[in-house]
Amino acid sequence: MIENKDLIYFNADGERVERLEEDLQFLTPISFCASAIVPDGFTFDFSGFDSSVCSDLSELFCSVRPEEVQGTAPNPCGGTITCQLVVNAVRLTGTARFQVNIGNLTPNTPGTSLGDGPCKLGMEATVFVNELLSYSCREETCLEKCFTSVGAFAGLPSVTTDGCGRQIVTFFGGTIVGFDGC
Repeated sequence: MIENKDLIYFNADGERVERLEEDLQFLTPISFCASAIVPDGFTFDFSGFDSSVCSDLSELFCSVRPEEVQGTAPNPCGGTITCQLVVNAVRLTGTARFQVNIGNLTPNTPGTSLGDGPCKLGMEATVFVNELLSYSCREETCLEKCFTSVGAFAGLPSVTTDGCGRQIVTFFGGTIVGFDGC
């Protein structure tokens, strides 16, 4: 799992937590980085996590395929023995999509507002996934959805200004999936 003191973690219900407590043996982070230019006439302000980040994992699938790995074992004559093994790797492959609505956009000269809340800066990211979830020694097939979403993580957005004076907001985050078994 991603360990970083600057990240904020959320459980599967979207509640902020210090760390994820999970019984699942394998946890796999799927991270993204998204950027957006603040529209002309607006100023970006981030005052806390009243934002929304949505992920679509409908295009992720599990597959089992043989992979060669290197194994080591103690050598009875001293040292270790290294050998190649073929095991069945359970992989998560496909596409994960993220939609982010973050911070507040304040108009430089306000007009008439529609709705209750402030405008948010929107950005999106698509991530191509090919991650190892687990190994299996048995010959088996895997369900299409052998994973479950166990939480998410996010960093604080960074704001830079380009040569034309526009604000550019960059946001790093992701979701964490756990292996449910085949």
